[in-house]
Amino acid sequence: MSTAGSHRRLDEVSLALPERPLVSIVIPCLNEERYITNLLDSLQDQDYGPDGIEVIVSDGGSTDRTRDLVRDYPSRFRALRLVDNPKRITVGGLNAGMDAATGDCWIIIGAHSVVRSDFVRASVEGLQRTGAACVGGPIETVGEGEVGKAIAAAMSSPFGVGNAKFRYADTEGEVDTVPFGCYHRKVWEIIGRFDETVDGADEDSYNARLVEAGGKIHLIPTIRSTYYPRRTLKALGKQYWEYGAAKGTLLSRGRPLQPRHFAPAAMVAGGPALAIIGTVISRARRLLKLLAVLYVAGGLFTAHRAARKSGANTVLTFAAMATMHFSYGAGFLAGAWRERQRLKDAAGV
Repeated sequence: MSTAGSHRRLDEVSLALPERPLVSIVIPCLNEERYITNLLDSLQDQDYGPDGIEVIVSDGGSTDRTRDLVRDYPSRFRALRLVDNPKRITVGGLNAGMDAATGDCWIIIGAHSVVRSDFVRASVEGLQRTGAACVGGPIETVGEGEVGKAIAAAMSSPFGVGNAKFRYADTEGEVDTVPFGCYHRKVWEIIGRFDETVDGADEDSYNARLVEAGGKIHLIPTIRSTYYPRRTLKALGKQYWEYGAAKGTLLSRGRPLQPRHFAPAAMVAGGPALAIIGTVISRARRLLKLLAVLYVAGGLFTAHRAARKSGANTVLTFAAMATMHFSYGAGFLAGAWRERQRLKDAAGV
């Protein structure tokens, strides 16, 4: 998993950059014909200049027009490469893309996104100014259709996503993770490859290793991008199940997690536990009712505030929040249990 060089820590090396570094942008994708051209257009329109950017699209075997759209794109980039990701998972795509990258710094961007015209310049200037190992900015989540708008509102609310500040923060500061991060090349040389045994925790897991190695991550509000979320509650549930399962797997491996990662699992496990205890202890039954009322009342209140900003439906927004919480929590518990069983089997216990 590691490709670490002679230095083991990021706080032992210089993170200086050239005045105008070459920027590698890695885009893992699979069947993204709906979004890939708009993303490439937004990158080609960067005020940094496309000649200072190389783009690597790491494709997991798309069966739609994605590959043709990339091949035929009228590129003005320093380079536009289409590489194969035979493992068909995001972390495999990131590794395949980085194997082809040559830049002084590198940026991960999801295919369901577009970026503001100063995104690359603001990212590079952020690295140069702060001396951080990684910088990133807030994501504006924009939904498509009635359900998509509700999902976007849920993802933009602290009640929906906890203290994941990149979803809503507007002040600069040091954080534990950022989306679409811009990394110094030394990070790849020291931290090594993404862990391909855990899909769904790509950036969070990698950034945790970065911090453990002495690197700093800065959230900079001027680095702006737009993300298009899933368009149905079913797809949202699948996405958050995978996120939760990845975090549960990491927990069973002894990786440190943030408090926000435990809250949904506590809700999913705690509710049935209180219901069972409540059959014999009335206090547990009353506590369960109280917590349920608080969750629904608090959720509807925050859903209304989040929905009002974008014109989304309040009830659908609350449904999206509940879908995210339940799916993530159930996935977390399942992932933690499966990994513990795997480790026991491997140890012959």
